[in-house]
Amino acid sequence: MRLSAALIVFFLALPPAARADGADVPVKTSQVADGIGFPEGTVLVRDTLYFVDYQASTVNRLTSSGYALVARLPGCGANGLAVLNDTLMVACYDSGAVQQISLDGVRQRTFERGSKGEPFYRPNDLVADARGGVYFTASGDDSWLGKVFYLAPQGSAPVAVADNIRNANGVALSPDGDLLYVGESATDGILRYAVHRDGTLDERTRFADLDGLAPAGQAYRHTPDGIRSDAGGHLFVALYNGGGMWVLDDQGSLVANVALPGEHHSNLALSRDQKTLYATALSGASGQILELANPLLANAP
Repeated sequence: MRLSAALIVFFLALPPAARADGADVPVKTSQVADGIGFPEGTVLVRDTLYFVDYQASTVNRLTSSGYALVARLPGCGANGLAVLNDTLMVACYDSGAVQQISLDGVRQRTFERGSKGEPFYRPNDLVADARGGVYFTASGDDSWLGKVFYLAPQGSAPVAVADNIRNANGVALSPDGDLLYVGESATDGILRYAVHRDGTLDERTRFADLDGLAPAGQAYRHTPDGIRSDAGGHLFVALYNGGGMWVLDDQGSLVANVALPGEHHSNLALSRDQKTLYATALSGASGQILELANPLLANAP
């Protein structure tokens, strides 16, 4: 796990992204980190990018001269991150826990069971809401029937708020916090739920069938992994299978199809000004973090 002495920065011309208005959007990527075992969980704390290496079970942050270790979490299988009140919530995929750590890596709290004593099977991804609560997915046990849990502000234990999700994965909130989106990786779909003020969910619908949205000629699977939303309600979807990332509008239509270097893509982060994206990529046994312009703004003045 390392970054070369000088930041590795090279630009790759990519196939144009298709936008809803029909414009071709050329997208370039800059590789800003490499040599990561399995990069995941990209989040921004102000302008600092934090991410995990699942293979090493570490939390790291990008720096101007490389990247630095924040925390080593043996046995955790660090897989996802969310920012909560200047702390980090870490999904421990291997140990079945969610840990809260400070931005300099000090452990604060660990959650290992739900409010009814139920275990978390393969905690995967997280998102914080505006009230100070956190949603996270648990992918599921060997049956791969996963759940969504919600840790309320000041809550003592997470509460299960959705179930029967076939490999629950990425999770994101709409800009107003009224809708929760969950990637169902086993079916290559995205589910949508209505959010109540107490954090509970209902009105489950199938928001998008990604394989059905695939452009003509793309017959392979399009498996959602990490999901992020922007201020306009678009969903940015990292495709573990499918060649890169997609952008969907708030109606579930495909508005940008962006090819990225690498075989698999597990997560995304969007900068505060929403002009820049950071994406994780895995090629063989080597992972990278890529920086690219937001394809929805690529032709903006």
